[in-house]
Amino acid sequence: MSTIAPVYVEFRCNRCWNSNCAQSEAVGTEVPCRNCGQELTVPEATPDRIARALALLEELPELNTQKTVTKTNATPSDRQFSDQELIEIARRESFVPLHQINFRGYPTASLIARLVANVLDGVFLVGSMILGFVLVHWMAKLGIVESPFSKHRPVEEICLASFLVMGILPILYVVSQWILLATSGQTIGKKLLMIRIVTESGTLPGFLQAVVLRNWLRYALSFIPFFSLIDALFIFSDSRRCLHDYLAGTKVVSLV
Repeated sequence: MSTIAPVYVEFRCNRCWNSNCAQSEAVGTEVPCRNCGQELTVPEATPDRIARALALLEELPELNTQKTVTKTNATPSDRQFSDQELIEIARRESFVPLHQINFRGYPTASLIARLVANVLDGVFLVGSMILGFVLVHWMAKLGIVESPFSKHRPVEEICLASFLVMGILPILYVVSQWILLATSGQTIGKKLLMIRIVTESGTLPGFLQAVVLRNWLRYALSFIPFFSLIDALFIFSDSRRCLHDYLAGTKVVSLV
């Protein structure tokens, strides 16, 4: 009668950095480190950890007979790790996907950080427009499009392609900003200032809250007299949230 072989996962001790091994059914439970006795939580059985467990079991085959590995039932490895290996192990073991991080406890971003981030986003947008003008001027010299700067023909008669060329870079820039907001809660300016838009519960806002409600709705409401002024004045409140933050259910936190 055949039996299914147990699946093992390998994980490092956060005190002595030695490898530990446990069956996948122990995921989420605490086991002592086989080397120093530190209580460790068995992590998720990812393919990478399973592969490392197989390599460890080949090195220490006696671990295969135990459900979990402790200090008293296995011989600790005396391998010495280099600084680079320890850095890589720490990076690998501490990595958490962005969408799984909760930013609830992060401090609120300062007024200066938000202002500078918005200014940088505006500068980059203007820069993309200038590059669009430069690009169409270069293409006009090559005869690819007609120059919109020509004094010999009225603007309405100039080839539509020249205007499309001028607009393509700003459009790509704006779309890329929307993608960054939807996936990471950051624009380029916010990345540089180490701040991020999150929901009130501390999670990433996604496309609906970060782009539709926080940006598109704000632009639509800006046609209402004094809305933009009132929106900006809200940031001086204790919560440092603009009116559009309340409308979208978001806030801006500092990552440093």
